[in-house]
Amino acid sequence: MLIKIFSMNVTSAIVKRSSKLNSRRYIFSFSKVDNTSKVLRQRFLDYFIKDHNHNFIRSSPVVPHHDASLAFVNAGMNQFKGILLGRQKPRYLKVANSQKCVRIGGKHNDLNVVGTDGYHHTFFEMLGNWSFGNYFKKEACELAWQLLTEVYKIDSRILYVTYFAGDKVLGLQPDYECKEIWKNIGVSEDRILPFGTGDNFWEMGTTGPCGPCTEIHVDMRGGTNRAQFVNKGLSDLTELWNIVFIQFTRNSDNSIKPLPTNHVDTGMGLERLCALLQGKLSNYDTDLFSPIFVAIHKICKNIPPYSGKYGEADWNLLDTNYRILADHARMITACLADGVIPEQNQKLRKIMRKAFSVSEAYFNVENGLLKELTNYVVEKLGCFYPEMEKNIKTIHKIVDHEEEVYRLIRKVSAAEWKKIVNKQPDLSNFDVVEMPGLVAAYKELKSLNTNSLTPQLGYKLFDTYGLDQDTIEKLSSKLNKKFDIDGFKDELQKAKARSRHVSHSNVDRFLDTLEKSQVPVTDDSYKYIYSKTGNGYNFKPLQVTILRIAKDGEVCEKVKPNIECTLVLDKSNMYTEAGGQLADRGVLELENGSRFEINDVRKEREYILHIGILKSPNNTTFLQINTQGLLKIDENLRLGNMRNHTATHLLNASLKRLKGATCQKSSKVAPDCLNLDVSIFGSKLTTDEIEAVEVDIKSVIDSNTDVRVSEIDSQELLSFDDVVMVPGEIYPETGIRLVEIATGEGFLSREPCCGTHVINTADLEDFCIVKVQSLGRTTTSIYAVTNGRAMKARENGVAALDKIADLRKSLNDNIDTPEILEMTIKSMNRSLQCDVNDPEILPAAVGNRCKKELSKMSKQIEEVARSSLKKFVEEEMRNVIQTKQKRTKTNHPYIIHFLRCSPMLDSVPLQNATKVSSDIPTLVISYSDSTVKARCCVPKAMKNEKFDALKWLSSTVCSVFKSNPIPAIGQDLTLVCNMKNKKVKIKDWDSLLRQSLAAAKEYVEKHL
Repeated sequence: MLIKIFSMNVTSAIVKRSSKLNSRRYIFSFSKVDNTSKVLRQRFLDYFIKDHNHNFIRSSPVVPHHDASLAFVNAGMNQFKGILLGRQKPRYLKVANSQKCVRIGGKHNDLNVVGTDGYHHTFFEMLGNWSFGNYFKKEACELAWQLLTEVYKIDSRILYVTYFAGDKVLGLQPDYECKEIWKNIGVSEDRILPFGTGDNFWEMGTTGPCGPCTEIHVDMRGGTNRAQFVNKGLSDLTELWNIVFIQFTRNSDNSIKPLPTNHVDTGMGLERLCALLQGKLSNYDTDLFSPIFVAIHKICKNIPPYSGKYGEADWNLLDTNYRILADHARMITACLADGVIPEQNQKLRKIMRKAFSVSEAYFNVENGLLKELTNYVVEKLGCFYPEMEKNIKTIHKIVDHEEEVYRLIRKVSAAEWKKIVNKQPDLSNFDVVEMPGLVAAYKELKSLNTNSLTPQLGYKLFDTYGLDQDTIEKLSSKLNKKFDIDGFKDELQKAKARSRHVSHSNVDRFLDTLEKSQVPVTDDSYKYIYSKTGNGYNFKPLQVTILRIAKDGEVCEKVKPNIECTLVLDKSNMYTEAGGQLADRGVLELENGSRFEINDVRKEREYILHIGILKSPNNTTFLQINTQGLLKIDENLRLGNMRNHTATHLLNASLKRLKGATCQKSSKVAPDCLNLDVSIFGSKLTTDEIEAVEVDIKSVIDSNTDVRVSEIDSQELLSFDDVVMVPGEIYPETGIRLVEIATGEGFLSREPCCGTHVINTADLEDFCIVKVQSLGRTTTSIYAVTNGRAMKARENGVAALDKIADLRKSLNDNIDTPEILEMTIKSMNRSLQCDVNDPEILPAAVGNRCKKELSKMSKQIEEVARSSLKKFVEEEMRNVIQTKQKRTKTNHPYIIHFLRCSPMLDSVPLQNATKVSSDIPTLVISYSDSTVKARCCVPKAMKNEKFDALKWLSSTVCSVFKSNPIPAIGQDLTLVCNMKNKKVKIKDWDSLLRQSLAAAKEYVEKHL
């Protein structure tokens, strides 16, 4: 029976026991109350925001853009890491939110157990409240207890709290302050439990903020005090809420010191809260998952509904895979909505392929199931996470694309792996679709003559073939190869160290010297200081001082003219290559009239290295430290970069508007052109779409829209909608430059970017795409130009179209000279293959249209030529027949003929030759481009046991040229037979021809 443990009424709940089998469990019922996940989530936020003056902070994307140490956001505190580390000032002192979290790797890896129990997930929502230097332990505990017992009406008799028991090694005393707070709140002392560092001390990392925590646990069985089972791993006595008191920092020597400001960081899983308040024993039985289960059953034919079985009861693993598919559908939807791209995130791709595999293996659906389930996920979560509703089309396109890729891999790799499994059946549990490199890895392991797998080879299996540690262990075990796991882990660490290592070059020695001498790093903020007067830009020269000079990595006091060296200045207005934009060039004008010509600038360890050569009028002036000068940039180069960088943003935004599911992969901004590599999921970019993008961007240019640049931090960035970020890119926590271009017509480009940009879109003047190149299934590389080069490209495009039109008009008049026309077409096609740096560049759309039109004309010429060729061959055959008729005064009984016109033709249609004499046996031979062809036809009425087309041709011509007879398509081989084309040298041709003609004549005279 259903037992009411909690009541939403004011009266106290009464705990009763339920009848049960084998174990004592309670099921909780909440009638008369709306306890849907939507309501419970909102109730949490309203409690903190409306009732206790917290500020709402939206969930950050599931992939952190400011933390390279995390593959996915796995806790609510991730987005506040900068505040906790003291690198950022909080926008608000008290905040609350519901954070989307993903746990599929690293310390928090729940992937392998998802579906096997009722509470592990790859995706979940973490409810949390934070105090940054505001309230602390007392208020945090009181707020949590009041919410649980008075707002959610959870009976306090099934709740337990824990506190930190202290750590002698760290020199930390027990957190008796926390214990007393719980006692004062009214929690009985036998439910306030101490635990050590492993359970009740939280640390962000090996160093940094840390502190004791207190946890609130809930007993789903109720009835009796089970304090001795807290933190024992029971599924019905679990942690509900964790409240962390961040009051210390751990130093590199492992010492613990108090922080100047204390913070509170809390987290409560929504799924677990819903299970509790909806009276369910499993998170999967809540309304967060049940609609997905219903959808799966509805979509899949002849599949039983979800019944909630676990372990041995789930003998066919159907319910387990219901849970896996539902969980993965939620995680995949959340990731794709946040802009995570599977081809750049192999963990996401692995989850997607697991979902495809489960759909097929357990639900008999080959394609489309996951895509359909994303709709149900969005319907459930989209009301709170609007990015899901907004990006649903993108989600669908990427799922479709990944499913197509999955099918292709499965078709190729799975077939080969199946052969391996047939020989070694114990390998059947490995999924080659999730790991396409498994076949090659297996073959390499199998080829080893030793019984051990070295750490180096283990790393190769990981790095080259994409196998994770667990798979390497299992595979080596199946092949009886001992795997050195510890050595493998060491090899991984060495690889990470190698990736971070920079060779100790001349530059490194110079940088080491700068740091040891405590030379101030270069202030390069001046690169962003420029203005506009009328139609011109003003790049103000900067007065600078030479702090250090280096030649071949060695610091020197002075350098002679005409020798390349490197300068470090106190400040700089020069842009170093970053964000795809190329570096500036310029000149340092010295007071003595000399010039230091700067050919390159680089940023290393916050120093700007100005690399160039001193030019002196008399070649006697030295370049010396402490010398002052005027630093000027190459204004034309900088302005070209600025125009093309702004145009790159416009192109990226326009493509996303047009195609929906796109993702920038890389970009290159140069003074003369720009290049954007972008993944486009769905159909390829067409010529019409290229022109549509140009029109879109041209309208933004014509709108005279200001380009707004603001400097924000990661917290402010999170508050913006429609921010386009490069997947995998790590952005700084502070000093983020947000570049925005928004027109009144609904066009919006909003990207964090460290590059330099024009002040107004009108300064681009024009925009033209000049090359579009496919770089694989999804990646498209687009080249474009702005300003004068774009105008020139358009002029060239008009001229090219005019040439095409003229050629079209003259086509019929010159059709009798196809060779000349084809030469003209080939020449025009070559002129269309211009490079992006050529002066004769064309709009890509114009080039495509010209090529298409030239192709049409070429086909027309070929058809005319083919028709003429047909007539040419037929005319020769008629002449042969007429000549033989005049000689014999009667129809000749057979024809054996070498086509004399064939050496002059590119292609010889022998079927047209034999058509002319279809009523008599005919054998024709041609010789073109050093290739001999032959065809033989015999009327049905004239063949006999010793004479037909196959016998005639194979016994004579085929025998002489040592080739084989082949059937004509759809023809009886004894009536129509061809000889397989055979290459014959010109010096041998006459002799072989005479032999073949003689043999053919002899055979027909004898057997016809």
